[in-house]
Amino acid sequence: MCLLKTLWGIPCPGCGMTRALLAVLKGNLLAAFYYHPLWVVVILYPVIYTIFKAIKSKQDFYIWRNKSLKIIIRLFLFVWIIRMILFFPDIPPLDFEKNSLIGRLLQHLFHKL
Repeated sequence: MCLLKTLWGIPCPGCGMTRALLAVLKGNLLAAFYYHPLWVVVILYPVIYTIFKAIKSKQDFYIWRNKSLKIIIRLFLFVWIIRMILFFPDIPPLDFEKNSLIGRLLQHLFHKL
């Protein structure tokens, strides 16, 4: 379970990735895209990283690595925002975790009112 979701009740930018990768292993690519549309990045990046490390100069590799990581982080945040707008709080894996620390606190506060 995601630490952010366990504590705050909201999914992190990577929520659904484990389920997506398991769906890929089962051959269900449609389900993988449903769980997390960036599963392809997680699979391809290490391969590309290894190839670039082998063929590029050290300086070019570090420049590429830094730029690519910045792009990937921005991409994950962008996709997370879109998914939160479209699916939160009712559609897994972007549902609100009612048993989270904040979820239980909110339930406690609003049950007393």
